[in-house]
Amino acid sequence: MMGTDFFILMKSELLLAVIIFILLFIKVGNKEWKNEQVLNIVNVLLLINFIAGFIGNKEGMLFNDMFKTNQLIVLEKNILNLGTFIISLQAYSWLKDHKHVLEFYILLLASLMGMFYMISGGNLLMFYLGLELSTIPLAALANFDLEKRKSSEAAFKLIMSSAFSSGLLLFGISMI
Repeated sequence: MMGTDFFILMKSELLLAVIIFILLFIKVGNKEWKNEQVLNIVNVLLLINFIAGFIGNKEGMLFNDMFKTNQLIVLEKNILNLGTFIISLQAYSWLKDHKHVLEFYILLLASLMGMFYMISGGNLLMFYLGLELSTIPLAALANFDLEKRKSSEAAFKLIMSSAFSSGLLLFGISMI
């Protein structure tokens, strides 16, 4: 019974991990994929992920109450899934001619996974781990256009402000 609860309660995170692994296998594979094919596959996977977010949800806690889920948390995750799907649709024309399409989506989905863990965090440690898991790929996404100087500057500023705010958060958590 506990095993099925695990898969039901962590459904969103597990589906996201499966999508990331599919993208990694496409990246590592020998076949050269056209950008349009990759974009269509990713959009279908993100749509499946969004639809699956509404099916078979359950309230509960895992890992000694470090991971929580309820209907509100599921709604928040579905809103983030919808936002990611809209970002993917909006970026279609930009990524069509880009040479690092899979890396963009792997970073985007890794950041989304961190946001999921942050939302489901039952204590401050889980919240902090989710925050870091979402911020680090986001900094890499900010520096995604390697040819542009502003992109590197944005990533540097994000990393510096993230490090400072993370230190303050850890100090505040230690005071609690």
